[in-house]
This record gives sequence, structure tokens and C-alpha cells, in this order.
Amino acid sequence: MKRFLLGLIVSWPLVSPGQCVVTEDRQKRVVTICETYVPPSGLLINRPDRKQVLAQTTYLGSEYLTYPVWQNGSLELANHRNSIPCRIAFNLMTRQVLCQFEGDSVVRVVMPDAFTINGMHFVSLPENKTERIYYRVLYAGKTRLLAQYKCSIRRVSNEPYAAEQAFDGTYFTQKSFYLQRDNQRLRRIGLSRKSLINALDVAPGTLPAYLTKKKMNVHDLVAAVAYYDGFQ
Repeated sequence: MKRFLLGLIVSWPLVSPGQCVVTEDRQKRVVTICETYVPPSGLLINRPDRKQVLAQTTYLGSEYLTYPVWQNGSLELANHRNSIPCRIAFNLMTRQVLCQFEGDSVVRVVMPDAFTINGMHFVSLPENKTERIYYRVLYAGKTRLLAQYKCSIRRVSNEPYAAEQAFDGTYFTQKSFYLQRDNQRLRRIGLSRKSLINALDVAPGTLPAYLTKKKMNVHDLVAAVAYYDGFQ
């Protein structure tokens, strides 16, 4: 297994500057609790003459795709016939795929060509050589419908006279949707009938008659692309 990791997957142990735990609070909300050592003023953390104190911050949500963070999954490599099972956590802020193999206590950052986590299949596209951007496959036919997930954090004000907040910040997950036809470049689309028609470059009557509403949900989008594929 070690030779396999070194030869076919870019991997290295995960190093974190602070300790964060993703859990649920009493209201069943997903929260991230982080503990770090900081000087009393929050400045000059590396000075040896300043005693550091333990500070705790709590954020609503998580930077990971799933909760619980770790899910059963598998990795796929272009030059490897079989998928490789491992427990996976997908960090949406860093775009890192974390893997823990059975019997191995080390958490590794891996760069597979594709992976599956909790039944969701993700693929990477060759956009550059230094990093991989992963897209969830929502539909795969002659036309592929993909979704890209991103995460950001919005921190609350910590001014002395600001109103007290229940959380120090909130994680937000954004989804972007793309179409790909004949392995050509991705075309970004929105959840609307007009956006889909423009991306497919078809007449409005090409889509199913029941999709008359201007706004669509993901289920509508998948159904419309599958319907379009049936006529190609």
C-alpha cells in the first residue's frame, strides 16, 4: 500500500495549526468548534515572553461536504483498474480530499482522478497540473450535468460594543452547475429554464412540456438534461 500511495497518488500527512471538531449542538445544528493558543492580546503569538492562552471559537456549519465529516468511499485512478476503498472527508474550502485507509491512523491528503463519498460521485477535470478541481456528477449521458461545491466563512464582528452573537461565524456552501457535451469545455448554467436553453443552444420546445416554470430545482434540471439526451 505504501508503494501504491507514493507512486500513484500525491499524498502527504495532514497538518493542522489548530484543533477543530465538527459536531452537533443541542438543537441538532452542525457546528465547528476550534481551539487555538493565542497571546492575551491576540498579537505577537510567537514571542516567548508572552504567555499564550487557550481560545475557543464556534462556527455554525462546517467546511466539509458531509456530516459526519468522515464517510465510507473509494478513490479512482486513471491507470488503476479497481477503485480503492477508504474513509473520505471532502474539505470544500481547501478543495482537499482527505483519506484514511483501514488499519492506518494517518490522515492523508490525496489527489485521485475521481472519488465517491457517501454515494456521491466526483470527477476531476484537467484544468491545471498543480491542483484538481472536483465536480459532482449529477447526470452522465451524452451530456453531463456537473455541480461544483465551494465554501466560505462569514465571521461576526468582535468589536467591544457589538451585540453578543451565538456563533463567531457561519460557513456557507455555494453550488455552481455546469453542462459538458462531447467532452468539450464546461458551460455554466443557472437553475432556470432560460439558462438551460441557452447552454444547450436549442429551441424552447426541445425541453419537456411540463418544465414551463422559469425557476428550476436540481431535480428539474437533471430531468430536463436526460430528456434532451433522449433526442440526440
